[in-house]
Amino acid sequence: MIMEKNTIIKDHRKVKLKFALVYPNIYNIGMSNLAIRLLYEIINSREDIVCERFFFSGYRERPRSVESGLPLNYFDVIGVSFQHEMDYIRFLDMLSSSSIPIEADKRNLPIIIAGGPAVSSNPMPLTKFIDFFVIGEVEPIINMLLDSLVNRNLNNTYLSIPGLYKPGKSTERIYIKNLDLAPHAIRQVISNLNNTFTSSFLLEVSRGCKIGCRFCLEYFLYFPKRERSFKNIVRIIEDGLLLTQTNKLVIISSAFLDHSQIKDILSFLIEKKINFSVPSIRVSKIDDELIKLIALGGQHTLTIAPESHCEHLRNIINKKFDNDLFFDIIRKAKEAGIKSLKLYFMLGIPSEKIEDFNDLDIFLSRIISLGFSPSSIHISINPLIPKANTPFQWLPLISKEDYRKRLTIFYKKARTLGIKRIESLDYRWCAIQAYLSTAGQEASELLKLLLEDIKAGGNGDLGSWRRVLRHYKKRPENIYEPRSIEEPLPWEEIKGAFPISILKKDFTKVMGDIE
Repeated sequence: MIMEKNTIIKDHRKVKLKFALVYPNIYNIGMSNLAIRLLYEIINSREDIVCERFFFSGYRERPRSVESGLPLNYFDVIGVSFQHEMDYIRFLDMLSSSSIPIEADKRNLPIIIAGGPAVSSNPMPLTKFIDFFVIGEVEPIINMLLDSLVNRNLNNTYLSIPGLYKPGKSTERIYIKNLDLAPHAIRQVISNLNNTFTSSFLLEVSRGCKIGCRFCLEYFLYFPKRERSFKNIVRIIEDGLLLTQTNKLVIISSAFLDHSQIKDILSFLIEKKINFSVPSIRVSKIDDELIKLIALGGQHTLTIAPESHCEHLRNIINKKFDNDLFFDIIRKAKEAGIKSLKLYFMLGIPSEKIEDFNDLDIFLSRIISLGFSPSSIHISINPLIPKANTPFQWLPLISKEDYRKRLTIFYKKARTLGIKRIESLDYRWCAIQAYLSTAGQEASELLKLLLEDIKAGGNGDLGSWRRVLRHYKKRPENIYEPRSIEEPLPWEEIKGAFPISILKKDFTKVMGDIE
């Protein structure tokens, strides 16, 4: 049984608006998301609104709120966070299982508002189902949005709310310019589950990244890089850990090593005897002191995403560093007491050839020679998946055959060296994700068919997708088709951090350089 601290229970008779906060995945994943903790705290800080959380518990199961066990259709407003495209069908099933019409034009209440990175880059697959989308970061408009919901006049005011999208309204991404002015979840809900994230205080030290990897949605959604001041971070830590009653903390950031006072932050945590975990680190010049601080905080595994062992392939995706720098970090990590490594690799980078993998074993064996045993190395391999509003939104997905060949080589070379902990995504799911990431409104019909399959007993698995795609004479592995750089994009009403013309210029240049 899940036991929580800081759950908020309100008297529904004393509020003007009942808000359902939905994360369409399981509890563990949803409560590992800082946005859910933040929105829960902000919305419930208002006396005129009650906010309760919902998570996905299984297809065809009627969802009920964590706080009161009430059904989803009891609430006036549903706010849903989409971190991944694969959550789309789970959300539609949650609506259907709650007797809520899934199509917006057939529904008066509840009003449904969606946000999160998946729909901020491309909301088009869901425009038939969702009433409004928040494009970008919600903090600058949250109370304006909530006021309109309480006053029941959002349909009249949405045009004046920046970052709020409804088809037909050209919408520019909204973001908060000064992160010190952004609220941070302080009285966070944590649980008794044996999970690093759900039982820890989540601390955001910075947002965005300054590097600009061409495949990375994080960079293009959260540009420019911003950071919280050391003074503000100390206040958040002291207040948050007091109210959350834990000494475990997880740092949230896509580029935390780039924080101008990262050593001060980590030293403060160590001084206060707080155990902390850090996210994946970028390969850059890291001195011995910084690696030691990470190890002293209780971090046993270091996560790094080299993406490729080939420098020329990393240059194409704009992840530029030489292998000597990477191995220097590995050496320092071992000397500092780090016990294991998790490494992320990417297949299908433009110009990649099968011959590029000839020296993969040399790269992996050097890691072992620096002191990490094969059993302490965990490798994750995924294809490069095109994402809307990035320069690679026009990129073809690696073919199934090429993906299979490269995986076979990767597994063979790694296992020959004794590395057994290797995981990779099924190509068919990669193709489905690429499709949903770059689809237009036509995807709504496919999602409706998928929901019908689930209602008839399907599990939303590849079998469900195969049955649905027969209507289109397709299979999961060939559902994705790259868009021509000349054709209009379905999401052109969404104005991201970079104009489409800039993305197109960058894509054309990098592909031209390859040729």
